[in-house]
Amino acid sequence: MVEEETRRVPLDRWCVLIEETVGSASYARWELTKIKSFGSRGDALTEAANLAKGYEPEHPPKGRSRRVFRTGDDLWTVQVRGAKEQTSHFRVLVAKPETA
Repeated sequence: MVEEETRRVPLDRWCVLIEETVGSASYARWELTKIKSFGSRGDALTEAANLAKGYEPEHPPKGRSRRVFRTGDDLWTVQVRGAKEQTSHFRVLVAKPETA
């Protein structure tokens, strides 16, 4: 569910983005699933860190454990382990919109 997909985020806002695998089997794909905007970079970073620790991705369902990696100043990569030792990962990013 993309929260701000249909409206443009003002250029002076900071955004938190989540990228993850959605769908299943041959229909699985990597997709931007969440966009939230904030008035400051600090607020966006705080939310991104919280999402890295608590966001429930589509895959694997019912995640049992997670490993959070801070892979950049504005980027987290999170590995989630579910039932039957299935693993998946998602990314949380902080970014600023630009004009195309």
